[in-house]
Amino acid sequence: MKAMNVGILVCGVVALLLAGSARADDCEIINGSFELDGYVEDVTAQEPNGWTADIPAGKFKGYIYTDWATEGFFNLTLHSEWKTFEGGETATVSQPVSLVNVERIVFDLKLDKQRYPYIPAEWDPNEATAVVMIDGEVVWDSDGFGPDVRGEHTDVVYLVEEKYRSEGPHLLSLGLRINEAGSFYGRRYVTFWDMVECDFFCGGAGPMEGDIDGDCCVDINDLKLLAGLWLSEAVDPNDKANLFRGDDDLSSFAMIDFRDFANYAAVWAGDMAGLAEFAASWLTVVDPDYEYNLFHGDDVRPKGRINFFDFAILGDKWLACNIIEGP
Repeated sequence: MKAMNVGILVCGVVALLLAGSARADDCEIINGSFELDGYVEDVTAQEPNGWTADIPAGKFKGYIYTDWATEGFFNLTLHSEWKTFEGGETATVSQPVSLVNVERIVFDLKLDKQRYPYIPAEWDPNEATAVVMIDGEVVWDSDGFGPDVRGEHTDVVYLVEEKYRSEGPHLLSLGLRINEAGSFYGRRYVTFWDMVECDFFCGGAGPMEGDIDGDCCVDINDLKLLAGLWLSEAVDPNDKANLFRGDDDLSSFAMIDFRDFANYAAVWAGDMAGLAEFAASWLTVVDPDYEYNLFHGDDVRPKGRINFFDFAILGDKWLACNIIEGP
């Protein structure tokens, strides 16, 4: 096993040439900082540019004001009213987005709770939760902040799951959910939203099969992770190291083997020889001028040999990556 690991330590040059202008096609959140409309007293009567409001009448209030803006002057505020609720009632604003190339959604959020008459109180996550939804499914909630979630939370991250990175629009929603049924007279839950935006894989170049550790390079670090799971039979089929999803994957586990390695190697590209072509010549006798015969010190004309000397040169030349940097 050790000999095999040493023998395949190669880093690929990855050509990531997608134009930055393609980002708008992937995720263009309109009015993510809620600046386009100025003050909006009621978002059900005047929906913010880019957003649609779904707010149960009389149960919640939604408006755009200067309560807590982290960019510009305005933010979205959603709060519950002093009413009787059914468990699960939710107020949302939503817009369709494309998530094909999106790694994460980032936003700023402030949470507050008030008791009559507007006295700060501890937030009870059993009663209320701030939520982010995609296609009506909750993908993030504020309960992870702890038992009392009040306060400012900037640069909050939701890592977009692969199932949402399919072609076509997905409905992104920001919301406040009341969890318990009953009267909420005398207490009000308040959420302030701002700076909702998308972060892209590799600066907009997109995710790559074989990039197991998510650093935008298919390189020796990914190979280390792949080798660490080599021939394992208890790998989650959705593990990023499980690059081949086929006959060796059952419902409860996957096998990491050469079929996964082949997919890892397939994305290596650059001016040097491709791994598949290089491996096909391994330990064979070739013409010294053969394009994959990179080391000539052990060649005795008219014959050469493809071996670890050539492999060392290949690895040295391939320790590089290309990433599209953001503006």
